[in-house]
Amino acid sequence: MTLRLFMDEDSLHAAVLEALRRAGFDCLTATEAGREGLPDEQQLEFASAAGRIVFTRNTRDFVRLHDEWTAGGRLHAGIITLTSQRTSAGEILHALSNVSASFSLEEMAGRLVFLRNHL
Repeated sequence: MTLRLFMDEDSLHAAVLEALRRAGFDCLTATEAGREGLPDEQQLEFASAAGRIVFTRNTRDFVRLHDEWTAGGRLHAGIITLTSQRTSAGEILHALSNVSASFSLEEMAGRLVFLRNHL
């Protein structure tokens, strides 16, 4: 099963979105959801309520949110962060396919994944 992703504004890149959708990933962008410009906390709350894993390049803020949620006993649907700005669409697709093969949707709950570890 492929991951259900919520792609925040920091992760939006047309080539990546197109490659993921062609490969069968269920992607919802912040733009499509009418959520542009909202704080990261609200994006995480929205994605989690919708059962979607946040995909972001905003590592610093989402690591902080993950830590806060974990410390507070809150469970998000998962966060996948891409730290390198130079990762190609093909590499991102490959890494997300590896994550999808490694973790079920249930196993992603509450998990913070650094995509570089799956390239």
